[in-house]
Amino acid sequence: MDREKWMEYLKTKLHKYQYVLIVCLVGLALCAWPNGGQKEKTAEQASFDSAAALERELEEILSSMAGVGKTKVALTARSSRASVYAFNEDETVSDNGSGRSADRRTTLVSFGASGIQQPVTVRVDEPEYRGALVVCQGADSALVRLEVTKAVSSLTGITSDNIVVSKMK
Repeated sequence: MDREKWMEYLKTKLHKYQYVLIVCLVGLALCAWPNGGQKEKTAEQASFDSAAALERELEEILSSMAGVGKTKVALTARSSRASVYAFNEDETVSDNGSGRSADRRTTLVSFGASGIQQPVTVRVDEPEYRGALVVCQGADSALVRLEVTKAVSSLTGITSDNIVVSKMK
């Protein structure tokens, strides 16, 4: 085939299958879309990310308080973030002559389409924090230490005896 015949052949095929080609191109574009192939975070990564995010947020909030100055915050957690999933429980009771027996089956409830199943989440338990260390420039003032302790306690649920506020060098 020479070049002109080849071009004419392509034009007729493209015209005939233009809609199929458009659908295929849109599908390829969606596959290449950012975050489309991103893997889900594990519970440990999500817990670490939420603790680190809370630390950064506390640093920002505390440093904006009067007299506190620059801050660094470290939190320790008693438990990590955990998801609680829905389960179905089926119990079958039978009488086999010599006594009754019970058979209990528990199955995880999941949903999804196109072969991708995800468990149904009932609730997500946030991490329980057990202690905090705050290092700030204004910690030489008792009033600043008290205000920082109250703020950290109210935002994290940590009791004031488990919060340490120290002076930054």
